Amino acid sequence: MTKKILLPFLALLLFLTGCWDREELDEIAIVAGIAVDKGEEKKYRMTVEVVNSAEFGKQSAQGNAPVNIYTLEGNSLSELSNKMNVGLTRKLVFSHTRVLYISEEVAREGIFGFLDFLDRSGQFRNDFSIVITSGYPASTFTKITYPVQKSPSLKLSTQIATLTDEWGGNPDVQLYDFITSLISKGINPVAGIISIRGDPEKGQSVENNKEIDPGALVLADGMAVFKGDKMVGELSLNETRGYLWTKELRSTSLSIPCDSGDANTTNKNEFFLDVRVIRSKVNLESKYKNDRPKIKVKINAEAKIQGTQCPKDLTKIDVYSDQEKLVEKFVKAEISQLIKKVQKEYEVDIFGFGDALNRQDHNKYKEVENRWDEEFAKADLDVEVDLQLLRAGIKSKSFNADIEGIK
Repeated sequence: MTKKILLPFLALLLFLTGCWDREELDEIAIVAGIAVDKGEEKKYRMTVEVVNSAEFGKQSAQGNAPVNIYTLEGNSLSELSNKMNVGLTRKLVFSHTRVLYISEEVAREGIFGFLDFLDRSGQFRNDFSIVITSGYPASTFTKITYPVQKSPSLKLSTQIATLTDEWGGNPDVQLYDFITSLISKGINPVAGIISIRGDPEKGQSVENNKEIDPGALVLADGMAVFKGDKMVGELSLNETRGYLWTKELRSTSLSIPCDSGDANTTNKNEFFLDVRVIRSKVNLESKYKNDRPKIKVKINAEAKIQGTQCPKDLTKIDVYSDQEKLVEKFVKAEISQLIKKVQKEYEVDIFGFGDALNRQDHNKYKEVENRWDEEFAKADLDVEVDLQLLRAGIKSKSFNADIEGIK
């Protein structure tokens, strides 16, 4: 009886001979970053940043280049991704790609031509960051090494995630985010912008990995605004944080003038209140009143005081209440100025007020969805900020107040 039961299972073992599509590690090359520039002879110039895995091992590292770069021109990324072996030896694996670099020139002409391939192909995950390169070709950014993380793309991927968590200066847009915004009529896409500080020639050497102050450094430098698949403008680093307030900003730090709370102050001699925002929630509202669009942003946030130059006694309730109002005024101004700028200069809804209208008044949205950007540009704006200062660090009273008393 036992033999009769075992025989079918033994027969099945003949068909379980291993993975039909297995690939040995010494036969493949992992692509950490892809750069897309405008080609000179063909439509695109594609650059791949391939990890030199031996340089990432503690025992195998020899101080050689941590990555290898190869560039090829063609009319589609689909063609180029399979053609790179005209210059590289191993089969390229794109499933671990961390960054897609797109030159500003390409972004302004439109990027739909290769986004479809990235979304449709099974070679890519959808969790890589999309960034627009400023000042230099996209390929240059795949060559700037860094002491802590040797691969330029692995370094930038971590940098973007950390900045987004700690301060909010990059939207950290990934493939799924971009395409979702692209196909929606109620919101337009955005992407982070990066630039280079220093001399790119120095940054492309292995020696840059060993410098205390690297000769070149890749910086997050704001955000690109898109209308459909074409870049139409850009926002600064501070304006990018204003955008992220509308997306539930994770955390950030604010330096607020003690007297005015003016977000646009340039007075270096002014005294400042330092506040750390630790939580925030946002609600976007869209409606029509007298056939005119009304959009509203409601922010609820919690923060703590990290430092103060203001000679005020924080043990007093009225002083604490005044500081809360100062912070609320600052945040409201930052958000209002940004949204009004986008309305006036770019006339595209990158915030999602159209999607909010679709949820809140679907019938009205269907009337205006094909011209929503025009409606958004003329909409009346209201920003409401409710911020609570939970605590004043580990001290209630600042010694600034005592010093002021001595004076």
